[in-house]
Amino acid sequence: MSFDRLRVTRPTVAIVVVNYNGDAFIEEFAASLARVSYSDRHLFLVDNASPDGSGQRLRPLFPDADIVENERNLGLAPAINQALGRCLDDGTDYVLLLNSDTTHEPDFLDRLVAAADERTIVVPKVLAEHDHALINTHAGGFDWTRGVFADTHDGLPDGPATSQRREIETASFCCMLIPAAAFKDAGLMDERLCMYYEDTDFVARCRNAGYRVVFEPSAVVYHREGGSSGGKESPFKHYYATRNRPYLVRKHVGGGRYAVFTLYFLATRLGRMASYAAKRDWALLRAQTLALRDYYTGRMGMTYGPADLAPRPEPGPELVEGPAQGSRR
Repeated sequence: MSFDRLRVTRPTVAIVVVNYNGDAFIEEFAASLARVSYSDRHLFLVDNASPDGSGQRLRPLFPDADIVENERNLGLAPAINQALGRCLDDGTDYVLLLNSDTTHEPDFLDRLVAAADERTIVVPKVLAEHDHALINTHAGGFDWTRGVFADTHDGLPDGPATSQRREIETASFCCMLIPAAAFKDAGLMDERLCMYYEDTDFVARCRNAGYRVVFEPSAVVYHREGGSSGGKESPFKHYYATRNRPYLVRKHVGGGRYAVFTLYFLATRLGRMASYAAKRDWALLRAQTLALRDYYTGRMGMTYGPADLAPRPEPGPELVEGPAQGSRR
């Protein structure tokens, strides 16, 4: 779709944002979003009971937004589903899933919409907020045998390989423009995944339903990775990524391939746990142990918040269950 054509049709975009502990960056996010040039959009915000008080700042910062304030942290996937329930109607052409720890080039949404169509999901080039020369996204391929991303260039310098429009296999919900019809064809978010790999699962289902995913490098977004979850190497991130990874692979591959994955997965997890023990990193050791226990006992959904998995003052790991923030799924 050309920019001239875009000015005539002006598809309507519902922007879905989930806030959790965004006080450090929500004002910058609001200012950046206000500068976005694409006007046919409406913002849907869900606050997941942020303990830092950022939820109370949403209405003053986004006076025209549709806002949901949850009484507890439901996790990312359930919160996205809440917003989708409010924005998916006959007047919505596309849904933009967008992290609150991002800032944006003013024309990024124009460029995403221009590259999209009714069967095409589009993601932008995502650069690190702390260094705009570095790629900061999982947009590329996925190795279903090992359950790892491939050819995403994450953490590498931006360059020719990340400057060409191309079709890709998977991408993250950091920023993703999705045709509204995809949610009818592929379904909503799998709330058992809650957060981490919920995007990989959704994109795989969309591709199975006949949608394609395109990386559009002319659309540029900047990202603070782990801004709401305590950082890329936090116990919270390690827990959900470890627990959800085998669930994702088992959902999408056959039994033989899943068995090969399981051997690789358990061998690498045990190696990491030994490393954490040697370093006396009890918080990461506990997170990995709980993740394995919970997956293999079927305990999915939102089970722990960041505070439940944060480092403890005790000299050794307490491999016990913390206070659940969601139900067993």
